[in-house]
Amino acid sequence: MTPAVGAHGSDAPTLLDIYLALSHIGPASGPLAPLAGEAPEETPRLYIAHIATDAADEWRVFLRPDLPAAVRDALAALPPQALFTDVALAAGILTDGETDGARPDVWQGRTLLFPDDLSDLVAPLANRDDLVRLAPAQPGDDWYGASAPGDARRRPAIAPADEEPPAREAFPGEQFAALADGLVVATCQSSRESALAAEAWARTLPAARGRRHATRVTALWALDARRRGKIPFYSYHRANQASAGVARALSLIPFLEDVGYL
Repeated sequence: MTPAVGAHGSDAPTLLDIYLALSHIGPASGPLAPLAGEAPEETPRLYIAHIATDAADEWRVFLRPDLPAAVRDALAALPPQALFTDVALAAGILTDGETDGARPDVWQGRTLLFPDDLSDLVAPLANRDDLVRLAPAQPGDDWYGASAPGDARRRPAIAPADEEPPAREAFPGEQFAALADGLVVATCQSSRESALAAEAWARTLPAARGRRHATRVTALWALDARRRGKIPFYSYHRANQASAGVARALSLIPFLEDVGYL
């Protein structure tokens, strides 16, 4: 079961804290600190998160530490709702005084939670030959769109009860995959992981869309994240209708909406 959303500042991290720590924000690294191996320019200059659930209605605003003081002050003077909804306003403040006049790239996303009970989602997927876990031949391998590999790279999509999960700190390289016509037509894997949580990254080849491949592999990924003791999150850009469809098919639970300005 996922932890409840609670007041910030308690000893135990809230669900929002756990999610934010997957990317750029955590008490150990400070607000909007780059991930390991990530260029600073890939870290948002401004990030706003909004949670509206039965348990909480909470806003968080984070500013990258290297912003000029005048820009920080101007942004801090505005309510979170304005920074969240008025993209032109926030972008204009962020680029004030920049000679090239370039506007920041903007991420407008949604994050959802999986139901506590995944059995109805995954029970029909057991023992299907077209659904597998694929191990990488070497770190960073990507099977998406490739020819279906041989049995040496395949594992059962649902881990056997006696299979030992990796350490919580490990970032597994496995991909949950759907196979069709000799190809890996859909995959789901972790885009990010921490010791407490994981975030899904699902893809389907254009020619194979509309056949629920992404729904199946995402459900299997979430089950495995839970098996490894982690909270699974599903995030997507608000304009991505295909990802929104997967969320509806899986009956995912709305949790957070966010805006990030790079």
